[in-house]
Amino acid sequence: MKREGCVGYCDTTGGWFRPRNFEIEIDTHLDKETYTKTLLHEMFHMKQFIDGSLKTKRSKMYYKNEPVDNYSYDDQPHEIEARKAEEDLYLEYLNA
Repeated sequence: MKREGCVGYCDTTGGWFRPRNFEIEIDTHLDKETYTKTLLHEMFHMKQFIDGSLKTKRSKMYYKNEPVDNYSYDDQPHEIEARKAEEDLYLEYLNA
């Protein structure tokens, strides 16, 4: 992950059709806030896979049936949605 410049990753395991098993990897050298936000971000991607808005078909990722590689990473719609959710969920976590 460090070579790719990312701190977290979520993927399905055991098949892409209606996935129910996931693997989340997170850099263990993050401070507590960044680690927590990264976990919430990756869990939001898991929710996107579960509700079907994020899918993998023939080794390509799609968000709402549009290929995500049509966008630069920062502009990918599923990432924008996950970044917003990460902040909202983190505020909820702090106020719990």
